[in-house]
Amino acid sequence: MKKIIYLLALLWPFVEPCAKLLEVDYFVLENGLKVAVIENHKAPVCLQMLYYKTGSINDPKGKGGIAHLLEHLMFRGTKKVSGEEFNRLTDANGAENNAYTTYDETVYHELSDISKLELMMALEADRMNGLVVDEEDFLKEREVVLQERYQRFETQPTSLFYEMMNKMLWQDQPRANPVSGSADEIVALTKKDAVEFYRKWYRPDNALLVLSGDLTGQEARILAQKHYGKIKAEGKLAKAKKTDKPREMATLVKMKLKNVEQPRFVSYIRLEPGSLSKQDVAALGVLMEYLAGDDTSYLYEKLVYQDKKTLGVDMGLSYDDKLGGMVVFYTTPGDKKLSPEDILKLYEQETANGVQALDAQKVEKIKNQMLSDTVYLLENPESAAQFVGTMLMSDYSADEIMHYDEVLQAITLENVLEAWNKVMQSEVRLSGYLE
Repeated sequence: MKKIIYLLALLWPFVEPCAKLLEVDYFVLENGLKVAVIENHKAPVCLQMLYYKTGSINDPKGKGGIAHLLEHLMFRGTKKVSGEEFNRLTDANGAENNAYTTYDETVYHELSDISKLELMMALEADRMNGLVVDEEDFLKEREVVLQERYQRFETQPTSLFYEMMNKMLWQDQPRANPVSGSADEIVALTKKDAVEFYRKWYRPDNALLVLSGDLTGQEARILAQKHYGKIKAEGKLAKAKKTDKPREMATLVKMKLKNVEQPRFVSYIRLEPGSLSKQDVAALGVLMEYLAGDDTSYLYEKLVYQDKKTLGVDMGLSYDDKLGGMVVFYTTPGDKKLSPEDILKLYEQETANGVQALDAQKVEKIKNQMLSDTVYLLENPESAAQFVGTMLMSDYSADEIMHYDEVLQAITLENVLEAWNKVMQSEVRLSGYLE
């Protein structure tokens, strides 16, 4: 969820009218690979981010965690670069590399001196279609992933709580799949599962390349074509399965787990695919900042400072037009006399009060407060790349990204209230209390 909140912070830019938020050179290679370039010549560095539009939502039934396991295997060598050579070469050339998997994307990135960018691109392109999955390496990485599962979930009650809540919220839909998979699923995964997943989803027409730093769009085109352009996209790209309409639900779940140092409360409002417009998402971003953006926000002032009912609050929005999303509220209760029912009632009442207290002047104030932070973030090649990559993966066009500030500048109080009303029409609500 921290990632969601961080990305939302990037979606609130306000600059002078008619000025572009940032310049993005966007093009598509013949094999379907999408490429976005953000020039930044303040330092001789460049960040390469390669997004694959696949994650735990594409894990086959009973094979949870395969998308995440494959991410690990991508560092285990190819036909050209065997074993640990990928990491050795990046380290030897002063580059930083890492990767992550979410429910709907897997991302690989390298930050290097601009003089080493071509090497980084050659290495990353080689992994797109040259991965070699050795049986011994597979077993080692499967064990690593299994130990991660134990360390981050099986022995961490708070993480396990949020995972179980997510399963209940999304019911039978793919977004219910834990990114890590369950322990039983992980130990049952095979080398064949990894190879099949790789061949199905790791292809140029299912990928986005973002280059941010000290290079021009023309230089990027030449390098992208040289290293990625010859990779073929064979056969048709698999399509996501359609999901059934969810069962209506308005439930408070109480959960008791061992080794919980502080109780936790979370409340979700599930959003179905197509329920929000892009304008709604922008307007809700403004509302989330007003309600719980920092320690000066409405809910923080009310629940933490004034009433002293909670130790902290957080609120965020995650939404994809094809996959749906959620509005989520987190808090750590501070008053031991409050029951879970009391906390839920308090959250719902104070959120309603906060929305009712919002006026046009406050909306404008919030938008102005966001200006300096966002401009600063986009000055950084890494933040700019994440912003552009996230937006493109969410089906925004390059032109919409470059002029996204104009959309936000046009947001009014009426837009915010209309978007919140759409959220409140949801028939799937789930709250949870961890003792």
